[in-house]
Amino acid sequence: MERPYRITIASDPRRPWLQTMLRVFFTFVLIWGFFSGSSALSFGLVAVLALVNAFALLLAYELAIRDVRTGWIAGGIFALIAASLVTYGGWLATRPPTPTGPLLPASEPTPDARCVEKLGPKDLVMAFATNRTVGTGSGPYSPLKVADCAVMTLHRVGQGLMVRAFFYDFNGDVAFSVIDNVYEPTLPLQLRQFRPDPHTIVILDRFDQEVLYLRYLNPNAVRIRGRFLCGTAPQAIIRDDMILMGGVRISGAFFGQHRSRGHVCAATKSGAPGITVGGS
Repeated sequence: MERPYRITIASDPRRPWLQTMLRVFFTFVLIWGFFSGSSALSFGLVAVLALVNAFALLLAYELAIRDVRTGWIAGGIFALIAASLVTYGGWLATRPPTPTGPLLPASEPTPDARCVEKLGPKDLVMAFATNRTVGTGSGPYSPLKVADCAVMTLHRVGQGLMVRAFFYDFNGDVAFSVIDNVYEPTLPLQLRQFRPDPHTIVILDRFDQEVLYLRYLNPNAVRIRGRFLCGTAPQAIIRDDMILMGGVRISGAFFGQHRSRGHVCAATKSGAPGITVGGS
């Protein structure tokens, strides 16, 4: 009996490596999608373990399809996890202690403030979005109001700067505050405070979104970002380039916002209220 004719196709030796590269690529895409929108400040042991597990699973699969012995696979996974944890532990051990006390001035340029011809030695430019409030004199300084709520004051302590900020809920009650650079919750909230360097204070929510960011740029300037609410007035979200008002939040993302006016500059005396955002 005559055997049927078969065409044998030689396998491309590059194909397994191409498939490996695609799996590595999709692993990186998956990791990027998982951590997208997260802040580097919240990168801790849990995030390290998640990354290591993802690469450990990939390594185990790649070795298994190449018929590597089980012992070698286990050893490779153990080595990967151990090396990652030792590296992270070494990095963590060499980090300087978290700064406390007043914010110290950095050496960054002062944002342009055209409403004053020349800054005095004790004046303070408070930049939020494209707006500028210039506090004259020795302070305290109030950069902005949201509707009828005075949300923040800044005062100097020696060469440093102290922040007092109040964050309200929809009823107009104080939900939490920052008193002399220390986060003080009034309600049980999933917020975390960070001092990444001596010049900056940051508060993040559970979605790793900024609730407050304040950086002491130099002895005469600060940069402010954050989310501010005053009762039933639309929430103000302050970014570096714009202020967004209102909107609805769904799973950490805001929708239906509109821009507030920008490029406002005002000079105020010590203790006087700053620029009003939102409200009538």
